[in-house]
Amino acid sequence: MQFCDRTENNPEGRIPSPRPGPRRAGGVWPTRAWQFLVLLGLVGLAAAGLWWYLTPPPPLPHPGPAPVEKAKMESLSLTEIEQGGKRWKLHATKAEYLSNRDEIRIRDIYLEFYGSSDEEVVYLWADEGLVNTKNRDVAVRGAVKLTRGDTTILTGQARYLPQERVLVAPEEVVLEGPRIQVSGKDLYIDLAQNRLILKQHRLTTLKLEKGLL
Repeated sequence: MQFCDRTENNPEGRIPSPRPGPRRAGGVWPTRAWQFLVLLGLVGLAAAGLWWYLTPPPPLPHPGPAPVEKAKMESLSLTEIEQGGKRWKLHATKAEYLSNRDEIRIRDIYLEFYGSSDEEVVYLWADEGLVNTKNRDVAVRGAVKLTRGDTTILTGQARYLPQERVLVAPEEVVLEGPRIQVSGKDLYIDLAQNRLILKQHRLTTLKLEKGLL
């Protein structure tokens, strides 16, 4: 049996320390990977929080228009009286009251507008119109016809302004009398002063009797 001399290359007789072996897969590297994943998750949470803070909230939905409250009537008759005197009288075969708009829609209209006396009357017919129950003005349109004495006025729309007590017709108008026809635009009828003004005159035609020329 042979014995190996361990002191041959180790004169001091030290016991050599064992050599470190290769690192195992479950050692230091998995711990560092776990720390990296945790750090990555914290960065993701911080980025998500910053995005939520900087992103403006979605706009609130706009409320829809308020429903129109309607009350239909088979016919309507109204009389406007101010300071003890009649201002106008209205009759319509069909009407619709819009309470939340302070308006009455009317159709097949007949109106009487009174001047300084009950004898000075302007009569009006129209297809449709609107009465404002708050400020008491009246607007009509569609084959509007007015008569005042022996004069007939034809136009497309007209409006009554209660503060000035006037009738205005801004569109093309034709005035016909027994022997004259006048056309133009922007008619102004002053009921209080009993006068009629055509602001934009276009044409005047005289109707002559036979034998005058």
